[in-house]
Amino acid sequence: MDFFDYALVIQLFILINPLSSFPVLLAAYKNKLNVRKIAISAVIVAFVVAIVIALVGPYLFSLFKISIDSFRIAGGVVLFLLGLNNIQGKKKNQQDVKTSDALVSIIATPLLTGPSTIAFITLKSFEIGKVSMVSNIFLAFIIVAIVFTIFSFSIKKINPKVIDITSRVLGLFLTAVAIEMISKGIHGLFGVV
Repeated sequence: MDFFDYALVIQLFILINPLSSFPVLLAAYKNKLNVRKIAISAVIVAFVVAIVIALVGPYLFSLFKISIDSFRIAGGVVLFLLGLNNIQGKKKNQQDVKTSDALVSIIATPLLTGPSTIAFITLKSFEIGKVSMVSNIFLAFIIVAIVFTIFSFSIKKINPKVIDITSRVLGLFLTAVAIEMISKGIHGLFGVV
């Protein structure tokens, strides 16, 4: 058994989409807050949330008496909406937030580990096992931490338009993953597709 599934790590990275957090880090920089501290804290908080979901998430199926296929469809719909939101480039208004703690919270969840990430992690933990999922989350968040470190050291030089375009391309891949989840869920529930 491979410890890492690199395709899954890439899917997680695209889903987490650290590029979507760049406008929040830029707002922190403009408000003269410590961008490096905010970036590192947000990645740590998001990582802890993702690990807790990977460990606890699969138990929620029996607790709420829902099938894995129902959850695939629900998670796919949430992921699809997030992908569309990224493609359309809708801006979130975090310019009003002036404290580091509030910005860490906004970046950690919902931007990095929002509902779609939580749904995906829960589903994959159920499918491939918690230990395997935790190792893949770890590697994905290492990559996210590297991206955030690059952001924090070069925030003055980064072109927001390039970040926006890249985030939109990642949104296209998110919608494709979402359609795959919905398709598997429909096939599992109804035997069609």
